[in-house]
Amino acid sequence: MCIWLGLLSTAVAATPDPLFTDHTPLDISLTAPFSTIDRDRDKDAEYGGSLSYVAAGGETVTLEVTLQVRGNFRLRTDICRYSQLWVDFRRRQTQGTIFENQNRIKLVVQCRSGDRYQESIAKQHQAYQMYKQLSDLSLDTRLANTTFVDSESSESRTSLTMFIEHQRRLSERSGLAEVEENTVLRSSLHPEQASMVALFMMMIGNTDFSLVAGPPDEECCHNAKLLVDEQGAFHPVPYDFDISGFVNAAYAPEPDPSLGIRNNRQRLFRGYCDQNDSLAAAITRFNQAREAVMDIAASEVLVSSRTASQSSDYLEDFFELINDPRQLERDILRRCRG
Repeated sequence: MCIWLGLLSTAVAATPDPLFTDHTPLDISLTAPFSTIDRDRDKDAEYGGSLSYVAAGGETVTLEVTLQVRGNFRLRTDICRYSQLWVDFRRRQTQGTIFENQNRIKLVVQCRSGDRYQESIAKQHQAYQMYKQLSDLSLDTRLANTTFVDSESSESRTSLTMFIEHQRRLSERSGLAEVEENTVLRSSLHPEQASMVALFMMMIGNTDFSLVAGPPDEECCHNAKLLVDEQGAFHPVPYDFDISGFVNAAYAPEPDPSLGIRNNRQRLFRGYCDQNDSLAAAITRFNQAREAVMDIAASEVLVSSRTASQSSDYLEDFFELINDPRQLERDILRRCRG
C-alpha cells in the first residue's frame, strides 16, 4: 500500500457508523405520501413520514423522517417510475438505534420494478464495495429491502434500495475538511488519489464524472466529492456509478458523442497527463486488491450467475489492460487529458 493511503487509513479506519457495520441487507419499512412524491417530483418540497425496522432484540423501532426527492436524469418520469430520495432523521431519536450518527442520507431507490432494476442497485453496491478495497477514503453503503407504504392509499411495494453515507460523515471520520468551491485547479488534486479515481472510473466504464468542476451553483465535483487535507491537497471521493458500463443500467443514456466511444461498456481513460507519474503506484494498488475486487464482482448473492459472469469478464479485461505495457501505453498514457 502506498504511503499516502497508509497515512489516511488511520483516521478513516475508525469504527463505521452502526448502519454500515453489517453488510447484510437491512429490512425496513418507509411510510410517506409516495403517490404525491412520485407524481410531483418537487425537489423543494419536504414530506413527513416514518421509518421502521426490527432491532436485534426483536423490538420494532420507528423513527420520524423527512423525505425529499433528488437527482436530475432519474427524476424524469419517462426514465424512472420511482423517485430517488434524501432521508432526514431527527438526531435525538436516532441515538442507540442503527441510524445513530445519521442526519441526512441518500437512499438509492429501484428505478422501476423488475429483476434488471434490482440488479442495477446490487451492482451499484458492488461498485462502492470494490472501490473500498482500493481506498480507505470511500463512502460506506448498506443495502436495504425496503417496503414503501403509501400513507395516502395504504398501498405498498417492496424493493431493493441502498443507503449511501453522507460525505459529511466521511469528512468527520477522515479528519479531512469538506470543500465548498465549485471548481478547483487540477494541479491542486492529490495526484495519487486522483489517479486512483481515474483508473477506477475506467475499470467500471464510467465517463460521467469530473474531478475539478461541479454542476452550476453546487460544490465540486460532478459525481465526486472533494475533501481537503492540511496541506491544501484535494482528495476526490467518487460516487453515483449507475451510468457505468459495469452497472449497465437499463435507463443509462448513450455516452456523450464528443468522447468518441460507442457505448457505456467501452472504456475511456479520463485522467490527467500531469498525474501520470502517480499511475504506477495506483496500478500496484489495483493489483494488490485484484482478488478482493474480483470476488465482489463474481458474487451471485443478488445477481444472476449470468450477470456475475459478465461482470467478472468485464473486469478481467481491465486488469489485463493495466498489466500489458503496450495496452497501458496505448489506452491510458496516450489517452490522458492534457
